Amino acid sequence: MGDNSHPTSEGRTTNERLWELYEQLCMVEMVGLDEFVRRLKSDEFGEFPTDDVISFLREIEANMLQNIQVKTMEHQSYAEMADQVSEETQKMFDELIEDLRRS
Repeated sequence: MGDNSHPTSEGRTTNERLWELYEQLCMVEMVGLDEFVRRLKSDEFGEFPTDDVISFLREIEANMLQNIQVKTMEHQSYAEMADQVSEETQKMFDELIEDLRRS
């Protein structure tokens, strides 16, 4: 997705490195996405091109929105909340990306 093929010093692409960080911090250590983005912006993990980070965040957003739709098929109560949850998810990502662009 997108052109996130900039090689890093370890030979991995920017996108691969971002996924590794995301999986470790957000999925294993349970760091919130806003904290993850803040730490990326501070260059705690090295420098990442802003456009690559934005593309990466849009990829995560698309995955989350797809998961919301899958859940709607599993139970009626999920279906009733899907539009609101999707809207809140999109708003959260728009705000994270806007904040990233301002930095």
